Amino acid sequence: MLDDLHLFIEIARRNSMSQAAKDLGLNLSTLSRRIQGLEDKLAEPLLQRTARGIVLTTKGEQLYSELAEQVLALNDQLNQLNSSEHGLRDFYLLCPQNIMAGPLMPAINEFAATNSALNLHIYPSNANSQLSQKRFDLAIRIGEQQDASYYQKRLGSIAIKLIVKNNAPTTRLLLPYTESQLPAGLLKQLKQTYPQISFCFDITIAKNMVESGYGVGLLPMSEIDTICEKHAFRYLELPINFPARPIYALWPHSRKPSYAAEQLINLVQAKIAQHPSLQGETVKLGRF
Repeated sequence: MLDDLHLFIEIARRNSMSQAAKDLGLNLSTLSRRIQGLEDKLAEPLLQRTARGIVLTTKGEQLYSELAEQVLALNDQLNQLNSSEHGLRDFYLLCPQNIMAGPLMPAINEFAATNSALNLHIYPSNANSQLSQKRFDLAIRIGEQQDASYYQKRLGSIAIKLIVKNNAPTTRLLLPYTESQLPAGLLKQLKQTYPQISFCFDITIAKNMVESGYGVGLLPMSEIDTICEKHAFRYLELPINFPARPIYALWPHSRKPSYAAEQLINLVQAKIAQHPSLQGETVKLGRF
């Protein structure tokens, strides 16, 4: 019955039976049959299927609010015990490539060194679609997070500014963000300012092109901080608001992260504290 309760909770978290089946690697008909069996045991329906997705019944709401956190935590502990008994300890990390391979790499190295029994699985991407498509113990994400099915903790923030190399053209903008990653209306404002906009969906490549003098770049401080000859660059000020992008740690299942996830969160937060560029501050340019 515990397994079936866990399945019900995973469905309720996603508000979708098909998404839960996909994430858990189950056949949809099997999942539906398991939930039907649970409802039969409880003699009450837990879910109502509508055109908009899954709606919890009164009994379903009660079960979810009272048991979700405990069941998810217990399931996580059972999985860890099972892995330990078979000598298999896996830790899945989703993280943005640029800051993890850069200023936060020492946190990964220290975590790996002190957890030699763990098999690390690192997926370097900031795409939120991965959260529902891949198993993970911890995800580091940059930008506001809309998915309330995961627990999260804010670790820092990264300011973004327009930067250009001295004597480089200022009519072309190099943009490493998709429209969905920008505040509403910002792309329209930028198009009104810059007659030419080139899109590059990799921040490090965008920074390298700005360093070559290609044009103006809208870059995060985490990348600007890696520019060697900062005296050769300047910021451009426009009457446009560029809000800082927050850094979050996200994890599934229980309000408190697993021991290993919490350990890595603490290491990452300690490294962020050493880098003003990861705390919302602006990197100084020019000779100083």
